[in-house]
Amino acid sequence: MKRRVAVMLGVILAAVGMSMGPTRAATVLVVDNSTILGGCHAGAAPFGTIQKAVDAAVPGDLIRVCPGTYTETISVETRGLTIEGAKVGVDARSRSQTGESIITSDSAGGVVRLLADDIVWDGFLIADNFEGPGIYTSPEASGYVIRNTVFNDNGLGLYLNSSGAVLARVRHNRFTANNEFENRIAGNGVYSDQGASCILIADNLFERHNGAGILFADSGKPQHCVDVERNESIDDRTFAAFYASSHVRLVANTVQSRRDGEPGSAIFIGARNKGVVVKHNEIKSTDGNGIDVRNTGGPGRPAAPPQDVDIRRNTVRHAKLNGIDVAASGVGEYVVRVNTAIDNGVGIHAGPRAKGAVFAYNTALDNGLDCQDQSKGGGTAGTSNTWRFNVGRTSSPDGICGPNQPEPEPSKPNPSKPKPKQCYPWRN
Repeated sequence: MKRRVAVMLGVILAAVGMSMGPTRAATVLVVDNSTILGGCHAGAAPFGTIQKAVDAAVPGDLIRVCPGTYTETISVETRGLTIEGAKVGVDARSRSQTGESIITSDSAGGVVRLLADDIVWDGFLIADNFEGPGIYTSPEASGYVIRNTVFNDNGLGLYLNSSGAVLARVRHNRFTANNEFENRIAGNGVYSDQGASCILIADNLFERHNGAGILFADSGKPQHCVDVERNESIDDRTFAAFYASSHVRLVANTVQSRRDGEPGSAIFIGARNKGVVVKHNEIKSTDGNGIDVRNTGGPGRPAAPPQDVDIRRNTVRHAKLNGIDVAASGVGEYVVRVNTAIDNGVGIHAGPRAKGAVFAYNTALDNGLDCQDQSKGGGTAGTSNTWRFNVGRTSSPDGICGPNQPEPEPSKPNPSKPKPKQCYPWRN
């Protein structure tokens, strides 16, 4: 018996020894299409195109791309590659954009296509793809890291999809005027419609998009587990529009939307959403509504009320229409609490179809009308909703807002809703 145990132990140790044997060191592959001697490759024999370096790489390798303009399309099918441009590690939101590694081409499928797990993309400028996105990521893979990259004047910036097996991160990028599709009316910085899951979009700059800085669309597969944090939006028609998505958080973003042309809501929550938290956002101006909750579906899609939407501790100023607008028809699905609405058309508004929504501890001042509820029913002041402890000077009907209300209560989860499944593992 002892001999048998010893033999088995020897087999196990041999297997462990084999798995812990020496591993191949990562190779650094350099790309330089310049003919200048003594370029950034420091005398090493460089690849002339990024695609040739990608084709030669194996998992774990590092590809470094020298400054210059690379007119090519790139398809990355090898997992675990790190691809670095000249501005690796330099935040794209504020850098000068000189000395960049620039990639450009006309490609409906994307200038860059990331098609495998755990690819890191860092430090580039992708521009002037009039046919499609700057970067496309496959819904069959996950673990993408896309950072420190400028997306400028493409059909759309980042076509973001992910299987959700590993968190995908989009950070410290700059998305500028990606409106170059033929109609030029539906440009987006980040767009998703193939079932993206487990996504973090944080600390990016979005500017001058004719559609939305971020659009999770109402077509294809539904999206799940999306965290949008600390981004800045300047002169986008809409900062973020979500459809057909569950477990979404929009937190601590700053929005200053354009104030001319066709109006758009700064943050829009539409049909087939479930479990959305909108909190600590600052909306400085918008042509339409500040925060907008509606039954509206995407083009060609039916209307449906979103479910379980919690709007709290946001500040909305200078919205031409409504600061916070709940026009959706879900019964008991919407909580609006501890928000501040100042100098909007209407500060806080409930539409005719709103039923069972709760508006509590909000402050609405210096608006055209501070609080308005157009529904009819047996709730507060004859509306279909509950209004309590809201501060405002003017309201319709009377009594839903008033002066001298108590101090706001601490932010608490909605007790009538079960806690959502934890799907933000990077927060643990």
